[in-house]
Amino acid sequence: MTFREKWLEIVDRKGSVLCAGLDPADFSMGRGEKGLPEGTDKRDWALRYVEAVAPNSAAVKPNFQYWKANGDTNILYEINTLAESLDMVVIDDSKLADIGSTNDAGIFYAAERADAVTFSPFAGNMEEAANQAHERGIGLISMCLMSNPEYEREKNKLVEADPSDAGSYMTLDFNFIQGHERGFVKQYIQLAHDAKKFAVDGVVIGAPSTKNHISDEEIERVRHYVGNDMLILLPGVGAQGGEAEAIWKYFERDNVIVNVGRAMMFPNGSGSTPEEQAETAREYRDMLNEARNTHCLDL
Repeated sequence: MTFREKWLEIVDRKGSVLCAGLDPADFSMGRGEKGLPEGTDKRDWALRYVEAVAPNSAAVKPNFQYWKANGDTNILYEINTLAESLDMVVIDDSKLADIGSTNDAGIFYAAERADAVTFSPFAGNMEEAANQAHERGIGLISMCLMSNPEYEREKNKLVEADPSDAGSYMTLDFNFIQGHERGFVKQYIQLAHDAKKFAVDGVVIGAPSTKNHISDEEIERVRHYVGNDMLILLPGVGAQGGEAEAIWKYFERDNVIVNVGRAMMFPNGSGSTPEEQAETAREYRDMLNEARNTHCLDL
């Protein structure tokens, strides 16, 4: 079973596209009410959190950058086992971004504790990473259109198109530079195009809002290149203020994995209880279901 098939089955059973972000900042990081209280047993907190949000969440996504303390890797294996028993897929948010052999090592270990792993195509080796992931039996979700302010420049960088792909780009996306015979496309378009070409399982699109640079036109353009069957991992809803509604103007109702992190982990500050987390998960599930039922186009 592919990652997409597993995701769609769970969405159908649970009636939810909510993904529980799992990136709890240790107290010593100084995040205050947006992190764990002093003296927290991270393992117990994480397992209670997953149990609390599971009835209304179809996925859990541990961000590996928050799981590097002594013993954290063992906790991730426990989280995977618990999530599986609670009918959730696990997304290892490692954002792999290295040469082939190193990526393969990350994919190998991710496959032991997750159903999919995130990938940053900085090294230009998306095809290789997709093949490695599928050989290891794990889904690959590639970065495409991020919402952080710095990415506004990055997404618009021009990348030389492979001549063999020239016919697969829209004419309006092609840019010609004096002195060059080949055409160039914006980087985010090239990433979306290649995700489809190399059969990646999903792409990351940050949730658009009035506070960030992502536009409806860009989302529509990504949709054109990735097609109907691509899963979309949508971070930025919740504490970051992203708006999920816009995504369903362009993608099918069950194909969007909406990640909510801090807003669900700490709905009432660092001391939020499992009951408060569970209620917040239910509220997000209902909000997202209303949005996808109201705004989703009949594709």
